Amino acid sequence: MNNLEIVNGDDLRKFIKLPWYIYRNYPKWVPPLVAEMRRKLDPKRNPVFDYAQVKLFGVCDENRQMIGRIAVIFNPIHCEIHHEFVGFFGLFECINSIGVAERLISLASGYLRKFKCTHMIGPVNFTTNEESGLLVEGYEESPMLMCNYSPPYYADLLTACGAQKTMDLLSYRGEIDHVFPPKYARVIERVSSNNAVTVVALNRHNMSEKMPTLQEIFNSSFRDVWGFVPLSLPEMEAMGRSMAFFLEDELSWIAEYKKEAVGFILALPDMYEVLKDLGGHLFPFGIFKLLIKRRHIKGVRVIVLCVLPKYRSLGIETLLIYKVRSRMITAGYERAELSVINENNMKMRNVLERLGFKPIKRYRIYRVPISEHLDEEK
Repeated sequence: MNNLEIVNGDDLRKFIKLPWYIYRNYPKWVPPLVAEMRRKLDPKRNPVFDYAQVKLFGVCDENRQMIGRIAVIFNPIHCEIHHEFVGFFGLFECINSIGVAERLISLASGYLRKFKCTHMIGPVNFTTNEESGLLVEGYEESPMLMCNYSPPYYADLLTACGAQKTMDLLSYRGEIDHVFPPKYARVIERVSSNNAVTVVALNRHNMSEKMPTLQEIFNSSFRDVWGFVPLSLPEMEAMGRSMAFFLEDELSWIAEYKKEAVGFILALPDMYEVLKDLGGHLFPFGIFKLLIKRRHIKGVRVIVLCVLPKYRSLGIETLLIYKVRSRMITAGYERAELSVINENNMKMRNVLERLGFKPIKRYRIYRVPISEHLDEEK
């Protein structure tokens, strides 16, 4: 095996295309958009690089076929907020080989040791505000937009490398014919009759101007959640640009109390239902397939649901879910997935479970002691 630090275009192409090799026999896997992955890995276009140190590594066999990859991230803001010297790893892909997995973890350890890190946490791509966690339950379910999917053996590989669970993330499913408990109607009636509470649709036309507001609500709502690091405005704007094309009218909403924005729900059509057949490319012909097929999408992913702590007793979360469900009914959607939620975020879990939703997927974030691994030079 040969170690490879990704520094040029050809190596980056191999790094990006490795999943096509790993998942060739996994029919549920959805190829990521290559252009979006290139944007993510471009220091000039991804604001995470403004404050984080990121290094990409690969492992190749004797034929120069890449057989494993890993991104290594040192985030000084996380270390400052959480008072710990830890790094992160993400974009982890590997053939079913403990030796290759150990080599990848060793490469990551060697890099993070330079920052005096004692542990690394992952998979996280590249912050906990992005795709996080290794799928450990729910393999039989189809992956949803911007959620990780991985072979079952990945958990065994990481465990063999000394990884231990540090946090699980849950996805909840709701069908369009879901029967809500009687309390649901009472809450909707109460909050709808409160003249101080209003909602404003979030769409591709007003999303850009709403970004500072969304950033403030997001950061204030999640500041006490495990592993949270505030989103900078450039990060929020970059995420908004990547999602704007997928926004549909009346699927995303901002809640206001006395004309002040206090919460929002961001829900997108599950474009994975279409992207699955595009092979990772929108151009030259994929964009036409997407435009034609998007009207037949049946799933919705609720990516964010948050309300400022001061206003959580008003039933606003339930109202926002009601607004999304109403649009789903009129637009012909059949199911929604609310994800991901930290397993110890009992406030949000209680909201969903009291409405009758149940978790269908579990993602695991691991912590790996760096001291147990030698770097690549040893």
